[in-house]
Amino acid sequence: MVKKRRRRLPADLLVMVIISELFAMGFSCAEIFNISTERIVDRRTASIAQLSVSDLYDPSDSVDAGVKAYEEWWEEEHRWKGPVLSAGRGVNYGPSGKETYYNLDMSVIVNIMRGMGNTDEYWVREDGCKMLGDYIMVAANLDLHPRGSIVETSLGEGIVCDTGGFAQNNPTQIDIATTW
Repeated sequence: MVKKRRRRLPADLLVMVIISELFAMGFSCAEIFNISTERIVDRRTASIAQLSVSDLYDPSDSVDAGVKAYEEWWEEEHRWKGPVLSAGRGVNYGPSGKETYYNLDMSVIVNIMRGMGNTDEYWVREDGCKMLGDYIMVAANLDLHPRGSIVETSLGEGIVCDTGGFAQNNPTQIDIATTW
């Protein structure tokens, strides 16, 4: 069996790139020292096993870890930190303005979304929010937020699937589909 050889950076350059990436992600010097020490130990292990260090490490692992750390940071940084709509609250002022909730059979609305090409699964989240894929189903003024557009709510990102009479009197209101 012929092993494919991938083009790799020299090990020392790779270590420098990883250390600079770790500093950029906010790792402490102690963590970087531990990682460097592990690499020295692995170099010794590699030489004993007559392998190259690059056979032990895949540089894409470091990149994947950096991407994951950035995505987690971004999620936390952009998460709504104010009051959240609930059955007891009834009305909330969230990231997109006034929020209310409604509980209706969503089969017709899901069929409308299917007709538009959305194939995401319909399900109900633990807290009672009706979901279409990763998004909470919401009703909004379709002139401001066309069907399928994504809006921020206090409960997470919502997908506009419906509208209602409220849109006449309060065009910026969001009505969140729940089981409450």
